[in-house]
Amino acid sequence: MKRWIWLLALLVGVTTAACNSQPAPPPTLPADTTPTLLQIGVTSSASAIIPLVETAYAEEYPQVELQFVVANSTALVDDLDNGLLDAILLHHIPEGNQRYYNPVAVDGLVLIVHPDNPVQGLTSAEVQAIFNGSLTNWQLVGGLDQEIVLLSREQGSGLRTLLRQQIMAEQRISPNALLQTGNEAMLTAVANNPAAMGYSSLSSASQTATVKMLVIDGRSATPTTTAEQTYSLTTPLYFLTATESEPNGELRTFLAWLQSAAGQAAIEDVYGRVR
Repeated sequence: MKRWIWLLALLVGVTTAACNSQPAPPPTLPADTTPTLLQIGVTSSASAIIPLVETAYAEEYPQVELQFVVANSTALVDDLDNGLLDAILLHHIPEGNQRYYNPVAVDGLVLIVHPDNPVQGLTSAEVQAIFNGSLTNWQLVGGLDQEIVLLSREQGSGLRTLLRQQIMAEQRISPNALLQTGNEAMLTAVANNPAAMGYSSLSSASQTATVKMLVIDGRSATPTTTAEQTYSLTTPLYFLTATESEPNGELRTFLAWLQSAAGQAAIEDVYGRVR
């Protein structure tokens, strides 16, 4: 009887060992949760769009990380061509451009002064005369008897190019204009000088109470008047990519979202809608 018990125990041990000799199943690897990184350049005069889309897009597309780089238009185009950015948002398409672009919002070029300046509006002709240097005193346009402190953006600024195209025509900007590097520098300089006059974008200037936007040709710049293009200095905000063909993958998804009902709703309090 003991012999049978011993043989049975031996058989069970051998069977167990045989079962345990099978290779263990491979471990289940966690799914790759690393977000796709999109590096988007934004011209400094359009930087107001960043907080409007950043959170809203992250909520809908958590698998994508948006990284924004702010600079002037020329620097951003250079970075795009050098492969440092996936796309850029800017107000002016470079001359001779062959890259794919599409409007995602409507903005406006606005003329700005100190809030204490009594002048409320100007005509396009008066703006031209101020920036070419032939009109130099505020009293000549209904203001105080003081010299106009003229401010302009640096070379490479998209807004400087728009000013030359939409206001100056063939005339040059006065060499006496004090150059401001970047949109924030322009806003600060105007806010600090009651005699100053400069320019910015509707999207930027409307977000601060430290400067006043002038009525131009009888029309104020608002998201509605720019969307309707009844404000004379309306300008689109473009999405520009590095290639001639339409973007694909996550970059295409981001562009489509910007132009969608959700994307347009996210920006409509600051920008005019394109749809």
